[in-house]
Amino acid sequence: AARGAADRRRRARRGSGRVAPRADGPEGGVPMVARADTKNFRKELMRSEQYFKFGKTQMQKAMDNLKNISGSELVAEIRKNNFRLTIGDVTFVLAESHGFCWGVERSVSMAYEARNFFPEKQIWGTNEIIHNPVVNKNLNDLGIKFVETDVNGAKDFSVVREGDVVLLPAFGASVDEMALLKERKVHIVDTTCPWVAKVWNSVEKSKEKGHTSIIHGKFDHEETVATKSFAEKYVVVKNMEEAEYVAEYILRGGCREEFMHKFAQAVSPDFDPDADLVKVGVANQTTMLKGETELIGKLFERVMIKKFGPQDIKEHYVSFNTICDATQERQNAMYKMFDAEYEAPSSKLYTELEGEQIGIELQSAKHQERLSSRAKEDETRGAAQAGTEPSSSSSSGRVDLCLVVGGFNSSNTSHLLEIAEEEGVPAFHVDREARLGGASGSANTIQHKPLGTQPSEAMAERGLVVSEPFLPPSGRHVVIGVTSGASTPDSITGACLQRILAIRGLAGQ
Repeated sequence: AARGAADRRRRARRGSGRVAPRADGPEGGVPMVARADTKNFRKELMRSEQYFKFGKTQMQKAMDNLKNISGSELVAEIRKNNFRLTIGDVTFVLAESHGFCWGVERSVSMAYEARNFFPEKQIWGTNEIIHNPVVNKNLNDLGIKFVETDVNGAKDFSVVREGDVVLLPAFGASVDEMALLKERKVHIVDTTCPWVAKVWNSVEKSKEKGHTSIIHGKFDHEETVATKSFAEKYVVVKNMEEAEYVAEYILRGGCREEFMHKFAQAVSPDFDPDADLVKVGVANQTTMLKGETELIGKLFERVMIKKFGPQDIKEHYVSFNTICDATQERQNAMYKMFDAEYEAPSSKLYTELEGEQIGIELQSAKHQERLSSRAKEDETRGAAQAGTEPSSSSSSGRVDLCLVVGGFNSSNTSHLLEIAEEEGVPAFHVDREARLGGASGSANTIQHKPLGTQPSEAMAERGLVVSEPFLPPSGRHVVIGVTSGASTPDSITGACLQRILAIRGLAGQ
């Protein structure tokens, strides 16, 4: 008993040193968890009474209930007809992987179940639950509120009170926000996607080995904000160009001031590119393009081989597979729908290093087991069935245009639009059915977000474009490719397709 009491005192002393105040947060500062202790902090939080977990049966019921409100009979019919369906003079070709991924479906189900389980409690989200305005509004209508941010992006947690229920969104929350919620003594419902949590675990493993995390992502994206909070040292690279810049710096050095200016908002506090890039590990924002993430991982492994030799590579580079299966599946389905093949990005530096290192096997090129989102999605939606028409990948007719449905601030949806434009297919990104058909709902017009418009601008109803007409004249057959982002329920996609039928005078068919 005495030893147990002593252990508890030691744990209490350690715990009191893990969290320190930070001056830039609301109400005296968001606590800051010591970056060396984030793994233990999160583990203890998940074991606490504040961290609420739904049972397996309860979760299955919640997932089943969500299907009733997020499904679409029209989308289900297209899916069951080999992803291709003709109605009148319109043929819809549906991407074979589309819409809600399993992680998002799980997250939204948990949000609805939290409302059912805590009917009298005030429920907050640390952010939008997912990047879809319609879904978030539906939750808001149920009394679930989202913590607001000021003009500088700082969140105002002063509204969150002891005893409230707080949802961590699908893309996670920073470990510092978790510490704040622990202090506020709220009930935490963690809807973080398991794929995102997998990235966090990889960052933790890099940190344990003394490696700096190179994160392929957007430094201000909510998921990357959460991910980098688990790293002690990190640099965020958004694309191959930035990755090559960092790689060149590792190999040949450079101007430290230029490096710090370029990555001013994308590195950890007190980052030193001359000291902190000797040992690295690569992780990613789960919604980034798969091919680019894979090449970035291989690039840095080859860089460390050249710098330190293949015999010492394990001391200087650690490889993890943190690519989201759902993102990959949706991108692959787009290329298949266009009867095209994915062209992997290139890197001059990588090609040069590869030529020098012939015969050296890369850790990052080895096949690693992936969680399968596709299998789980087929369980909930049903797998495709042979229909009366050719499959969506048939080359019997290239699509005339493509409808991309998803939130304007959804990164993975934007990447789907990129693919359509890359293949030369006219594409229209909409977030809801009201963007089609004008005021009457049946005019040949569409309001959409071009790829060049920033998400923040589009969310504020700025930078949107109206195309009129966007469909060919009635009587002329049109083949419309259809896809939707991983945060988009089939109900929204189906409503958009019904608008197209209305525009063609085919409503009700």
